[in-house]
Amino acid sequence: MLKPLALLTLAGACGYASAASSDLAGVWQGTLGKAAISACFNAAPERNGSYYYQRFLSPISLGQEMAGEPWVEAGKTGYWQLDAPQGDHLSGTWRKAPGATPLPLALTRTSAEGCGGDAYNAPMEAAPLPVKVEKKTFGTHAYQVRTQGAQVTLKLNGDSPAIHKINQHLTRLAASPEGQNTFFSERREFLGRNGSAATSEISVEPTYWSSQWITVRFYRWSAGYGRGGISWGLHSWNLQTGESVDPWTWIGTRFAWDSPYTGHVELPRKFASWLQTQATADSDCPDVASYSSYDLSFDTQGLRLANQPSGDGCDVDLSFTWQQLQPLLSAQGRAALPSLQVP
Repeated sequence: MLKPLALLTLAGACGYASAASSDLAGVWQGTLGKAAISACFNAAPERNGSYYYQRFLSPISLGQEMAGEPWVEAGKTGYWQLDAPQGDHLSGTWRKAPGATPLPLALTRTSAEGCGGDAYNAPMEAAPLPVKVEKKTFGTHAYQVRTQGAQVTLKLNGDSPAIHKINQHLTRLAASPEGQNTFFSERREFLGRNGSAATSEISVEPTYWSSQWITVRFYRWSAGYGRGGISWGLHSWNLQTGESVDPWTWIGTRFAWDSPYTGHVELPRKFASWLQTQATADSDCPDVASYSSYDLSFDTQGLRLANQPSGDGCDVDLSFTWQQLQPLLSAQGRAALPSLQVP
């Protein structure tokens, strides 16, 4: 099941025959008013396409609900009325809204490729990806998130050595050449499929922040997948030292990361045996200690153990106080405990 994409609702009656998608297939270059643009249309029976201003290189999807109707931009930011192509030449008009003052469209076909090919995508991929910077807060704590393609980097405000060290680690976790390549291939796939520039949803945000500790969640929902495409990982740091911390060491094991979003863990025998006494058994579900993928989060009150919910009714979500856990804590856990209980 694909992630739902924006559904275009098309409006406006056309006064003359609009170009059919089968005639438009390919990549076109020319002008919208005075602005240089590149456009593409996928072959029939699809009625979709895309275009970008050559100055900005940010694709805008185009859709046509029925033959003869205008082509409408995603979000209804513009309406295209196209004449039938004359060979490799195409003319028409663009309007910001139905009935608004038109701007002329004049395009020439430069390639027979659809929207997923090199002719349309190579100029976008050769240019630096646009950067978006958002200033945010978590309670009283300020931070910012910088997004460039698949690289989403969280940066804590502050100039202490510990903050500097954490920000360096956050940048390393976000940086992935493979991620940017995946971003381009996903965008090509969806442009060629339906004219949209869909890519994986990626976010990086704090989930816990005290005077002593911070936990940041790296989240990814792979484009084109349903629930099975969702993954995330929790990463924690000591705000006094700037060191990365694995809370699993506090109960005698370690988390093995496969990526910033995924990993696995083997519960230590002592903790697994104790855990089975804390959870109500269900004959239709796996043993609570048998999973290899858990989130282990913490706050001043204690630890929370949960697996990523799958909707099968067997989800693990258990919370334990530091007092309950004290007999099970490793040497690292006992050493950290005083600071863990500080707000």
